Amino acid sequence: MMIWLVAACIMLVGFLLRNVPFRIAGTDLGVDHWYWKLYLETYWRDRRFPPELPQYLLEEHQWYPPLFIMLVARLPRIVFERYSYLIGLVVDLFRLGIAMTVAAVVGKGDPFFVAMAGIVYATTPVNVSYNVQLNPRGLGGLFLDLQILLVLVLVGPAGGPWWLWGVVWSLGALVLLTHKMTTQLLFFLSFTAALITGDVRIAIIIPASMLVALMLSGGFYWNVLRAHWDIVLFWFRNWPWLQVHPLRESPIYGEQDYLTPTRFYQPGLKGMLRHARYFFVYNPWAWFLVGLVLLEKDCVDVFSFGVFLWLSGILLFGVLTLVLPWLRCLGAGYFYVYNTALPAALLWGALMASPHLSRIAVSLACAAFTISLSGIVMFYRHVRSSRILKVDDDFENLICWLTQAPCGTVMCLPANWYDVVAYRTGHPVLYGAHGYGFKSIEPIFPRLLLSLDEVGHRYGLRYLVTMEGYLNERFMTDLRYDAVRKFGPYRVYLMASCG
Repeated sequence: MMIWLVAACIMLVGFLLRNVPFRIAGTDLGVDHWYWKLYLETYWRDRRFPPELPQYLLEEHQWYPPLFIMLVARLPRIVFERYSYLIGLVVDLFRLGIAMTVAAVVGKGDPFFVAMAGIVYATTPVNVSYNVQLNPRGLGGLFLDLQILLVLVLVGPAGGPWWLWGVVWSLGALVLLTHKMTTQLLFFLSFTAALITGDVRIAIIIPASMLVALMLSGGFYWNVLRAHWDIVLFWFRNWPWLQVHPLRESPIYGEQDYLTPTRFYQPGLKGMLRHARYFFVYNPWAWFLVGLVLLEKDCVDVFSFGVFLWLSGILLFGVLTLVLPWLRCLGAGYFYVYNTALPAALLWGALMASPHLSRIAVSLACAAFTISLSGIVMFYRHVRSSRILKVDDDFENLICWLTQAPCGTVMCLPANWYDVVAYRTGHPVLYGAHGYGFKSIEPIFPRLLLSLDEVGHRYGLRYLVTMEGYLNERFMTDLRYDAVRKFGPYRVYLMASCG
């Protein structure tokens, strides 16, 4: 009875921590949220898979891994329309439940083991911040977690029947059909584990999973694989300009020696410290564990050691994608910290329930808890102040006006608004960056490589959505418009005599 009460209380705490951002914003959150809503509602309307989204002018096909949204499509439409913002949250709470369930099994019903595992997962900052939007990362992480847990059992002393490897391959296939960055992590973990152990069973996880994915998807996974390679090549060419200002670092309109403060890869010590801060704040529990396990080796049993290798492999891959330029095409490295939540929770639970528990472990747990809560509060403040993460009243007025305006191509500077504009207004937008066709978007994103006249000539630009102070002087010199509509700090420029 005690263990159920503990689990229920922690689930409630986890829900409340994840629900606060919606109460602060009073609206849907996140950038990708709007893309997935458009994808699903178009699929429901046309009953065609994959759906065609003509709003995205710079995308050829919707070849994103489809499993997440196809599962969401099974929900009653009224449930999705009212509660779509909660789907990512619910998936994450399910992973929290998995963490406490595994803790209960491994810890033989020890309430303290379960409580510690649950608290760690519930208060991991990246899980609170990332799951405020409709996104497939949580489901991909869930499949990967289950797969690795099963592999740990099969390669452990107890072993298991051979047919369970078929379950491992099936879970791998579900990862491949759900999320790209999780797929990349699966490849790395499988490859390194096979290399270290020399276990042939681990070595065939990737090819077997790909074969199962092709069969489950009726061959569609081949398109997913092509699209995955497409985005990797795109960022291999463009990683230096991740999160740069599209105008101020443009070869057409750029300013000499200008360096965007939000640029992901900042040079020198400043850039290194920025990455270190994000890596640490996204999951302080994980990083404290690395030092703790090295100091408290007596607390580590066979299960804990396997989980520690799992956790260390994720952290290593995240670091490698930052420090090795040729791996930077695999995504923002600290987002892989998202996948550390479950192994960190299990390992903390095991260590804190150990009879060899030390004062050092308790001190580090208190420090990690304090820093994690501080990180969550920082995210709440970001939600309150952000103009990009949410649709505030002024931007809502802009959307309403644009919805009633004559249909025309929209350019958004910054690019974060493309998805909400495409979904809410139905206007075509100069964007893609979801499925397949990254060659098409390269002249526009991440830097503007064309003159504004050329953009207008190629795409029939009719509206430019931006904010006060975002456009620089060189761009404004080329900006020919008939009228400008103001909505608080936001602006809509009406191009080519469309006022």
